[in-house]
Amino acid sequence: MRYNRSFGIIVSILFVVCFFLLPLNISALNPNHDGCSQCHSLHNAPGQALTDGLNSLCLTCHGPAGTSSLIVGNHANSTAKYDPFNMDCIKCHNPHDDIENSLGGTNIKQIGHRSGSATIDTPNSGTLAVVFESQAIGSHADGDSTYDGVCEVCHTETTYHQNTSAGNHSHYVGQTCTDCHKHNNDFAGEGGGCKGCHSSSQDNGDGLPTRRAIGDEFSLTSHHVMGGAVTDDDCGVCHYEFVDSSYHKDNKVDLRNPDDADVSAIISFQQFSRLTSNNVLESWVTDVQVNFCLKCHDSDGVTRIDFIGNALQPFSSNTRDAPNVQFQFSKASHHAVISVGDNEYCTQTAANGDQITMESPWNQNSDHDKISCFDCHGTSGHGSANQRMLRTSIDFDAMMIVGSFTNGASVETFCTSCHKSSVYVSASDPEAVGSIFEDHAGSQSKHGAGGGNELGCMGCHGGIANWSGGSDNGSARGNIHGTSENWGFPSELPDNFIVGGWLSEIIVNSSSGSCRGGVCAHSGGQGKSWTR
Repeated sequence: MRYNRSFGIIVSILFVVCFFLLPLNISALNPNHDGCSQCHSLHNAPGQALTDGLNSLCLTCHGPAGTSSLIVGNHANSTAKYDPFNMDCIKCHNPHDDIENSLGGTNIKQIGHRSGSATIDTPNSGTLAVVFESQAIGSHADGDSTYDGVCEVCHTETTYHQNTSAGNHSHYVGQTCTDCHKHNNDFAGEGGGCKGCHSSSQDNGDGLPTRRAIGDEFSLTSHHVMGGAVTDDDCGVCHYEFVDSSYHKDNKVDLRNPDDADVSAIISFQQFSRLTSNNVLESWVTDVQVNFCLKCHDSDGVTRIDFIGNALQPFSSNTRDAPNVQFQFSKASHHAVISVGDNEYCTQTAANGDQITMESPWNQNSDHDKISCFDCHGTSGHGSANQRMLRTSIDFDAMMIVGSFTNGASVETFCTSCHKSSVYVSASDPEAVGSIFEDHAGSQSKHGAGGGNELGCMGCHGGIANWSGGSDNGSARGNIHGTSENWGFPSELPDNFIVGGWLSEIIVNSSSGSCRGGVCAHSGGQGKSWTR
């Protein structure tokens, strides 16, 4: 009897001790934690702590050396953006159980501490309710006016998703924050990863520019970075943000001069575009063209001192030299990209019967006597659904199959964006006034594909096929930018006509001239002559 009374007294004392020493808000043990002793040192541990250390204790299992193989990290910061901080794991997690939240649901990942419902003691805003019912949309930061998501509940200094209406609340709404802000990276954004962020589109709600998804652009029909997957180093060939993060997220694109590593060589703009209906070239268009495109597409490629690799094959896959387009623009006959055009057939002169031969606004007068790369090519430098990154879809591969020349109509559509179709490919008038072609009889092939010219304009211009009708045009192949080639006829070089393809040579005098070509109706000798 005395024994039983003593036992009862001991049990009562232990109950009272436990009542005062153990936390009142303790709940059922999470089944993943095997007993109290896994975290608590029951003997010689004063008060409520009963642990061997906070973060170090958690990381015993949830760190790289832990038994659970879960590699996580604290919410920490040591960058210049915020003052250094390091959050303890238990600031967000209650290790005992998942807790009911203010909405009546249950938080996962043991988020929150019990105070009627799940809360977090925030660094700057006191105790706030937290809702984290799933890993999916709405539990991190859902963009509504109740700022109780597990990410936003603490934020007061971030650019995005603060716990008040301040700041930007449109950042990646509808996506999971931890897709980019990993637990094992202290929730910082994916450091140094161009592809990690720029593979999805984003509108921050602060006006232009918006970030488009550029990752998929490198898998389009034509693109930079040939023959391999794009890497962050590839981005660094063109973008200065890659080497100096202070240029990042400044609402500008900062391109690098491929021949100059100095910061003064940066070309910056907000939203790149080329308004082809305007007769004035935008300043950034000229800047990008002269100091960026043509610095790489020249004879020596990328030559700046910080570049490591093949200068003529500047991207990681290294499968194709950058074509020397700058040299073509310096030839006797060229499109007016670098220097002002002087083709008398592109302005209203006596030489072309005082006819307007160009569509507005191209080369109508001195206001638009130069064009840009982007009058013909799209403004995205990453990739395009069209071959050669052109504004018009042309199947050059099909055009170069001997005996089955096709696609002349699409070439014609492309060229007549600038060159007036009523002059050059008139279906009703094969002798269109204002065109050298005017001397051809109606029974002969017209300029247009509909008149029997399978290559369209490129039957005579641009060097797609050679003058005999073959597919290999040697050094002249593709010289639509400019050329001094005359394909085997050692006579006067053309000064106003980009020859190539079926036409071998054209000689123009003010009132007379001649032309010839291998598969045209007139070949050898002086070919076809005319007098105006």
